[in-house]
Amino acid sequence: MNLNQRIPKLTVNLDRTEAINVFAIAVFWVFMIVLVNPLGDFPLIDDWAFGKSVKSIIEQGDFYFSSWNGMNLFSQILWGALFCLPFGFSFTALRFSTLTLGLIGILSTYGLFREVKLSPKIALCGTLIVAVNPLYFLLSNTFMTDVPFFAFAILSLLFLIRGLRKNSGIEIYIGVFIVCVALLIRQLAMAILLAFGCAYLFKNGFNSKNFFKGFFPASLGLLVQFIYQKWLTLHLANHNAYGTQVKNIFNILSEKGIEYILYKFTSQTIVSLVYLGLFIFPFLVILLPVKFKNFTCQQKNIGLFFVASISTIIVGRLIISNKLIPYPNNILSKFGFGPLFLRDTYYSFNEIIIPDALKIFWVFVTVVGGIGAAILIMYLFFSIWQIFSKNFISELSKKWLSVFILSTILIYFFPLGIGILFDRYLIFLIPLLIMLVALPFININDKKNNSTAIVIALSTILVFGAFTLGATHDYLSWNRIRWQALNNLMQEFQITPNHIDGGFEFNGWYLYDSKYKPKHNRSFWWVDKDDYVVSFAAFTGYEEVKRYPLKRWLPFGPDKIVVLHKTTNG
Repeated sequence: MNLNQRIPKLTVNLDRTEAINVFAIAVFWVFMIVLVNPLGDFPLIDDWAFGKSVKSIIEQGDFYFSSWNGMNLFSQILWGALFCLPFGFSFTALRFSTLTLGLIGILSTYGLFREVKLSPKIALCGTLIVAVNPLYFLLSNTFMTDVPFFAFAILSLLFLIRGLRKNSGIEIYIGVFIVCVALLIRQLAMAILLAFGCAYLFKNGFNSKNFFKGFFPASLGLLVQFIYQKWLTLHLANHNAYGTQVKNIFNILSEKGIEYILYKFTSQTIVSLVYLGLFIFPFLVILLPVKFKNFTCQQKNIGLFFVASISTIIVGRLIISNKLIPYPNNILSKFGFGPLFLRDTYYSFNEIIIPDALKIFWVFVTVVGGIGAAILIMYLFFSIWQIFSKNFISELSKKWLSVFILSTILIYFFPLGIGILFDRYLIFLIPLLIMLVALPFININDKKNNSTAIVIALSTILVFGAFTLGATHDYLSWNRIRWQALNNLMQEFQITPNHIDGGFEFNGWYLYDSKYKPKHNRSFWWVDKDDYVVSFAAFTGYEEVKRYPLKRWLPFGPDKIVVLHKTTNG
């Protein structure tokens, strides 16, 4: 890259096939949104904390940063405020702001796949895998940071890879700017800038000049982060939760022994690989048979033995340690989507009965994820071998591209492996792993793909999509009814929020206090008095006041919301 070069024109060429695919992706996304009905002025998960920042900008013109927030969040707050400008603040507007970024995210994913020379059909298949991913679609119906970060991060990768391939300074500048936007949502965007430096060195040679050019964007990202943190410190009094995950990682590295760190990293890596192996399994089904045909008989036997052995070890370990999918139990739950932040289920007063068929289903899902994990491990080793192999000189699959993708994956995952891991943190890795798996196949014609494998893959995507739509609908539905019950309690019965335990989001929105200390026999979520409780079922010490039936699409999960009134003192 010559920073003083003539600035080239930015061109985007869409032929008929590309235009049809892009249009189909957009229509499919809108169709999914209409089916699940995202309308409703209520927060989900951490929306209440992030929403307060947007509400403050819209109604008071001030930047408010809740002490519950641990992410940078700045870009997302401004994006959400933009959608609230026409009609005022509402969680519905915030939800549509994220759904818009969800569409940008999958369109950027398609563009990224095409940029690395995947065929239109394979790129479309990979994009659909992201679109119907249960974590991605549900989080698109919230104001959580996951999808906004994903959208800007993937878009930045598209520009950075284009810029490196074409030696285009302007596209690299645009990519770095978009990474900084993602950085001001989540600190983990630094992984992209660091990986860019590694890829730049591989592409242009290892010398001091290229080192400076390659890692200058990372220095810029660090400067942006430093200035933002200083600004928060100077202008905001309460931000005690900000950066806690980063601090926890440094504490683990400095205080825990190497054995503890290796054990935790290994455990969380295994769980993550099973999730990711499950999520991209349809893609593996399409590509693996093509590669398998080119193996010798001995290579086939070795490959099958490796996958069978590794998947057996992984699944066996998960069964013994009781860590079957869904684990860690954050967004994906045994009944669809969670977390179920109501008092009775969170504290296990009322255990929702898990049907035997559902237990078998999750065992099957874990086995599929284990097989996918074993295949992913094989491809990770293969990618590393390609980088250092002198024989890997394909014009379409440059080493720098493999280095860029692999470095981004490893740098991004390292803090997750030793810190706090939620399933939703993994969605950014899905398109990266798809590219890593697909790079050896970019010269392979679509016609070589086994028709049976394609049917199996599309059927799997269809099953994923059906589960995602049903679980998202049910999650939005029971939360909508929960907030209807709470609003009725406050408006019809004139009960103030400080007398209600309405769940994590309700009490966070109305009663959050950074100095709150959990009280005995009460939920941790800022409950003042628990005279009234909204839950999925009645429990000891409370009588049912009102019941709201739930309409669900999935055959399992909660079937009602109840309002309870306290009958005992304490």
